[in-house]
Amino acid sequence: MAEKYQFNEHDLGDIFRQVWGYAAPPFLFSLQNKVEDALFGKNEESGEYEFDKPMVERERNIQSVSFYAENNNCNRMFLPIWLIKPDNSKFLLQNTVSTMYSKKTIVETPLVNRKGTVKEEMAVEDWIIDIKGLIVSTDMDYPDWEVFQLNELYEQSTSLGIENARTSLILKEDERVVIKSLRFPEIKGMKNIQAFEMSLVSDIPFSLTIE
Repeated sequence: MAEKYQFNEHDLGDIFRQVWGYAAPPFLFSLQNKVEDALFGKNEESGEYEFDKPMVERERNIQSVSFYAENNNCNRMFLPIWLIKPDNSKFLLQNTVSTMYSKKTIVETPLVNRKGTVKEEMAVEDWIIDIKGLIVSTDMDYPDWEVFQLNELYEQSTSLGIENARTSLILKEDERVVIKSLRFPEIKGMKNIQAFEMSLVSDIPFSLTIE
C-alpha cells in the first residue's frame, strides 16, 4: 500500500493563480469538499451528508483511457497526461491543466452578384497542446529529479506517444507529439514546488517514397 505523504496541501489552485494569473484548480482532490457539498447536500445541523441517489463514477472514457491517476504525492488527478518514450516507458506529467487547439487554412473567394464568399478548405494544421503543471516534491525539498527527467524528454530529438482521456478522442491512433517548448516559471517562497509549462505539437508519421 502506498504511503500517503502529509503535505499541508498548499492551495495548488492559488499557486496556479500566482504563477499564471488565473484561477484554474487542476486537481479534483483540491475541490473535494466543494464537490461533495454541491452533489450530496451537506446537512449543516447534523454534519452528515444526505445521499439522494447513488452515483457511479466512470474510471475510463469511450476509448478505454483512464480519467484518473495518482501523482507523486499519492493524490488523485483528473485528466492525467502520460508521455510515452521510444522504449514504451511512460512519464506522468504532474498536476496539469491543458488546452488543445488547431486551425484550418481556408481560401475565401468572392463571386460576382453573390453575397458572401466560396470557402475552400486547403489544409488542417497540427494540433497544439499547451500544458501547465506543478511538480510537488515528495521530500519537501526541490523536485530536482522530476525537473531533470522532464528536461531529458524535451531534449530528445524524437516524437513521443501520448496517453490522455481527451487527446485520445481527438488525435488519430498513430498520431504522436513533439515537445515544442518547455519553461520553468519561478514560484517565490516555495522551495518544494516547481511550476512548468510546455507546448506539444501533434506529429503524424508518414513515409516518403522516392522513385
